[in-house]
Amino acid sequence: MKFKFTFLIFIVAAIAIFFMRQENFIPRTSLDIFNNFINKTEAEAIAGLTPDAALAIQKRVVYALSENWSGIAGYKAALTNPDIQQKMGIKEPLLGIFLKKMLLENSATIKISSAVHPFAEADLLVRVKDASINDAKTDEEILAAIDQVIPFIEIPDRLYSTEKPLTAEMLTAINTGARYGVMGEPIAMQDIGDFNFCQVGIVYDDRSHLKTGSCASLMGKPVNVIRWLRDKLLAMNYPLKPGAFLSLGSLTSPIPVQKGRLTAVYNGLGSQPAVTVSVTFK
Repeated sequence: MKFKFTFLIFIVAAIAIFFMRQENFIPRTSLDIFNNFINKTEAEAIAGLTPDAALAIQKRVVYALSENWSGIAGYKAALTNPDIQQKMGIKEPLLGIFLKKMLLENSATIKISSAVHPFAEADLLVRVKDASINDAKTDEEILAAIDQVIPFIEIPDRLYSTEKPLTAEMLTAINTGARYGVMGEPIAMQDIGDFNFCQVGIVYDDRSHLKTGSCASLMGKPVNVIRWLRDKLLAMNYPLKPGAFLSLGSLTSPIPVQKGRLTAVYNGLGSQPAVTVSVTFK
């Protein structure tokens, strides 16, 4: 009888410890990732992470970062490529959040050491003109609520080891790797008309790592990504506000970060034959 009673106490204690650990898992992991981001140290892989837990961690990390990186500047759609989604076992992109100090002006210089595992991608940014975007039904109505299209090079930070697998939930927990983005000169939406057929090429000054892409890779057309971001945020009770930036996803495959200037050249955006955005890594 004594043995059974002792065994029962052990089981109850083990269950209590398990639930205590589960209860502390989200705040503890959020703090770890926050420290990894701030101290630029590699994050440990997170086994068994659920989508809900990943979102909860992301919110805590962004909130903690916002004190020094200023408030929310906009949102990003990550993993818009359906082939990559299939590989990672998801059916839609992942939502990320840009803070104001993450977005830098054209020709910015970034220290490679300011991130853990950075890489670069040619991207496209749009700016919300007014709140009518939250009620827009047609593609035309959505685009009418956009006032700027901006050439954009994103420099995400993987944080986790590059030698270990990365899950969608792990990526969500680190805010889809948001670290830096460099913005080119804005182009008025009214001067663009149709930007479904824009093309981009990105390359270093020494002509290394040339990559190309097109706006058609953005879920078929850019407005589809804008709609997805709008709907995703509305479902979370976060209506878009005027001035919010929306990153529509990568137009190219990832580019290694190395010393030198990286330039993206866009065609099909406005009346100019080409528009550019560049960043220098040192």
